Amino acid sequence: MEMHQVRYFLAVSRTLNFTRAAEECNVTQPSLTRAVQKLEDELGGQLFRRERSLTHLTDLGRMMLPHLERTYQAAQAAKELARGIKKAQVAPLCLGVASTIESDALLDVLDEVSGSMPGFELTLESGTSAELVERAMKGDIDLLLVEAPADAPERLESWRLFAQRYHMVTRAGHARAEQGSVALADVVEEPWIDCGTDGAARLRAAAALAGFNPAFRHRAASPQQVRAMLLAGLGHAVMPRPAMADERLIALAFLEDEFVAPVILAGIAGRRRSPAADAFVRAARARAWADR
Repeated sequence: MEMHQVRYFLAVSRTLNFTRAAEECNVTQPSLTRAVQKLEDELGGQLFRRERSLTHLTDLGRMMLPHLERTYQAAQAAKELARGIKKAQVAPLCLGVASTIESDALLDVLDEVSGSMPGFELTLESGTSAELVERAMKGDIDLLLVEAPADAPERLESWRLFAQRYHMVTRAGHARAEQGSVALADVVEEPWIDCGTDGAARLRAAAALAGFNPAFRHRAASPQQVRAMLLAGLGHAVMPRPAMADERLIALAFLEDEFVAPVILAGIAGRRRSPAADAFVRAARARAWADR
């Protein structure tokens, strides 16, 4: 099925006249008629019934009309998008940011890119660093802000931005609140909230090296749920120090090096970057990112 056949079909559907439809499409009537007949052959039945000067849609034609209208509209929208991208009127970027990463520098970079590209269109994706890397390798995401993976794929091209230290975030009044820090040996019996982030994975890996399994008794799907569980005293969470201070919560820094994570900007080597992705890389690498 070719798009000019669909266009001719829609024109005849509107005018119910092959001659007027041909004039509207700026083609000869025989050309339009042949194209419609070819479409009928492909769809396996007549789309129009011609009775003397009266032309009307068959049952098949009426059934196909809304589907072919949507097909044609989608094709036209795709052409407009392609033209806009070619003219840099539309500059899409799909950016994957690991759920534990927060940085004012990221906001500044996005503001800079948006200001320099009027057609900038951002899609933000979230998840664990491993999930985002996997999606980027499949082509679903353009650029990543993630923790540096221990076993990075060969095609992952990366630039180090900053480091973040993980904390044990818990309700104020914890017995170790005065110390301001905590060691793995201190938390062997503590209950934890699994929020499906890099922090929980990092605690599991570090605890395995220390010879114990952390007790993840509760699970949460969002930061809001984690916060509610923390305030309810159900357990602790492993995360960087929260950017928004809450006097009801405290953050105790883990002393072990395993809880310091380098954060990288990454893309896929050999894959052509879009104008928006290229602008983001340049702006991000030119900016100073503070360690957390």
